[in-house]
Amino acid sequence: MRALVKYPIFLLACLMAAPVAEAQSGTFEITVTYRERIALPPDAQLDVQLLDLSRAGAVAPRLSSQRVAITGVPMTVRLAYDPAVISDEGRYAAFASIWSGDRQIFRTTRPNPVPEGGGAVDLVLSMVPHAEVAQTPPRTLSGVIWAVTEIGGAPWGNSSPATLSIDDAMNVSIFGGCNRFTVQAIASEGSIAFPDTFAGTLMACPEAVEARERRFLGALAHAAAYVRYGAGLVLTDGAGNALLHFEERLGG
Repeated sequence: MRALVKYPIFLLACLMAAPVAEAQSGTFEITVTYRERIALPPDAQLDVQLLDLSRAGAVAPRLSSQRVAITGVPMTVRLAYDPAVISDEGRYAAFASIWSGDRQIFRTTRPNPVPEGGGAVDLVLSMVPHAEVAQTPPRTLSGVIWAVTEIGGAPWGNSSPATLSIDDAMNVSIFGGCNRFTVQAIASEGSIAFPDTFAGTLMACPEAVEARERRFLGALAHAAAYVRYGAGLVLTDGAGNALLHFEERLGG
């Protein structure tokens, strides 16, 4: 009986003696605003995130996030993060969006680099044009040759950009900068999905060109939504982060 009494006491002593990890904390002061002079709905919420953009073509890991009620702009949010997960070689950016219920009404459309070691970050959000997308479904995607201008906020980098064109049946013809591909996309009401893999030609191209093409195809594979801005097109991931920027190309 005495042993049965002492065992839980010994176990408790071990637990009390176990080391407890205390994460160090860094802070970004993220200030968001938008240019439109409109009031926010009463249920508006601001979502801010710190993402790791180091892995090209991969879904960016979220290192920190916070969601708070918002009644107007500008608004500043303190976003804490653990410096131990930050490397000198990494690329990190802040993103923000404003939601009303399950509807996104404002968001950043490109990565916003953050200062090393924490500090102030200013974000200007763009309105999500749901009405424009709904009113012009034939023009949203099909019947246009789209030439990529940016991948993850970085310029394409040469005068022969990747392109894609989509017909009304969602058949997609792609030039990746080196090879050509034909795939089937699924799209409806602002959402879009491409296959995980792309079958096409196997041309021998310079290593830098092939690397850029792989990054382009990887971004396409993670696209979940699209927004058309006049002669421009933005593909975003499921969190609303911009993956690819396109512009209309006239002619062939």
